[in-house]
Amino acid sequence: MISDALSINWLVRLTAPWVWRSNERIAHKLEGFAATEAGSALDMLKAAELTEDRKLRRLFFRHAMDEARHAQMFRAAARKLLPNGAHAQSEYNLIHATRQNLLEQLGLTRFIAFIYLAERRGESQFRALRQHFRGQRDMEQLFAKIGKDERFHVAYSRALLARLRKQGSAGEVRWALASIRFTRASTAWRRAGRQIGDLMTRILLGLVYLVVLPIFVVAHRRTGRSNSGWQVARRDLASVDSARRQY
Repeated sequence: MISDALSINWLVRLTAPWVWRSNERIAHKLEGFAATEAGSALDMLKAAELTEDRKLRRLFFRHAMDEARHAQMFRAAARKLLPNGAHAQSEYNLIHATRQNLLEQLGLTRFIAFIYLAERRGESQFRALRQHFRGQRDMEQLFAKIGKDERFHVAYSRALLARLRKQGSAGEVRWALASIRFTRASTAWRRAGRQIGDLMTRILLGLVYLVVLPIFVVAHRRTGRSNSGWQVARRDLASVDSARRQY
């Protein structure tokens, strides 16, 4: 379980210099975080509405308020970097800013497992980004403040899973964690497949236009044929029969 968080931390540190290399890209990533946090806030509010347990309702509601505040903080930071609005919302962001009704889809145990794994991943990611932006006060403080809330989310969801284990649902908790991990891995694999497919398509089309087509052009020119391009149609209408054969 610890290795998952460490791998995310290591991956973010490795890719951060390229992914976060300019104000425009930083603003775009912050807008993406804002959309994800906004969607999470809507899901947590719905979960608070559906649950009958007062403690869970209070925790889910606080979690929702934290996520909504994070969305505002990320969006404000993006606008501060690009005040002219060059970071318009992408289709990806709009999709992730919607409610998914995860509690109804997953059930309580899997929903809590989802919260635990997602928040632990987010905390690890924000911790790595805080270290990446060390020396840039605004960005460092942004990820420090949000990371503190993420640690609380990890702690309360871990405690809820521990309570479920004590109540005799240890097997169900293990299955829920494994199921969520598999679903997240499958989603990440499909997303990576789309990105790799798009890259390979660009490369193959580039090879066709830059390598294959020039070969055919050179080969055609070496044949010495002069009938390429548009040709003037020969009109031979001296007789009725030739006029009938013009098509």
